[in-house]
Order: sequence, then C-alpha cells, then structure tokens
Amino acid sequence: MHARLTVRADAAAMREVEGFVAAFATEHAIGSDDTARICILLEELLTNLVKYGYPDHAAPGVADIRLDLDGTRLTIEFVDDGRPFNPLAQPAPNFDLSLEERPLGGLGIHLLRALTEEACYSRGHGRNVIRLTRHVSLIRRP
Repeated sequence: MHARLTVRADAAAMREVEGFVAAFATEHAIGSDDTARICILLEELLTNLVKYGYPDHAAPGVADIRLDLDGTRLTIEFVDDGRPFNPLAQPAPNFDLSLEERPLGGLGIHLLRALTEEACYSRGHGRNVIRLTRHVSLIRRP
C-alpha cells in the first residue's frame, strides 16, 4: 500500500503534507502518535530543503514524497532536487556540552535518527533520496 505526493519546496507545502499524511494514516488505520511522528520527520526534511537546499535563494524546486506500508513497516521516501546533502553523514550533537558550548543545528538530524529504525541516503539523477523506515501501530477497527 503506497501513496505519493509532489509538493513545491516552499513554506506553504507543509499544510499539504499534513493533509496527505492524515489521509494515508486514516486509510491505513495508523495510530495518532505515529501519524504525528511521520509529520515531524517530513517537516524536518522539508524545512531543511526550503532553508538550505537552494543556494542563493534560487527558485524553489519540488519534493516527491512516497509512503509505503507493508504490515506495520512504514517506509518514507523523500526525494528532492536541492543541492547535494546527506543529512545522515552529519555528526550527532554532543549532548555532553552545555547549550552555550554546543554549535547551532543538528537537532533535526538527531530527530530523524531517533524516530526511525533504518535510514539511508543516496544521490541519483541530480536528486537527493532519503529513505526512512519505522514500525507503526495500527488501530484495530470494529
């Protein structure tokens, strides 16, 4: 079971993404906590793309989102045409440092890792491809 959405990579896209995720979750009886986590993951990816994916504030591109559900295993595929960037290659934040000592950034990538069981990145045909996998809870229907 899968669904696809293509959005323009801009600040307004998240509303579309939330509706897409909500419809998918309802159709496949995904629990509300997992639905919220899916939105958090996609918001992080989309926000980073909008903020950093287009140097010199070039015209926004597009992101293709695919959700695949196999039993309770959900795969999120996020494909964009932004500049090459592998978020998974970035170092984890050092939580032993105080807030004042810690460099800015990196917490969103930490969230990606914390909320997924598997994550991989590739680059092909001028596009970034991020695949995130996690198990979700399904609601039993009467």
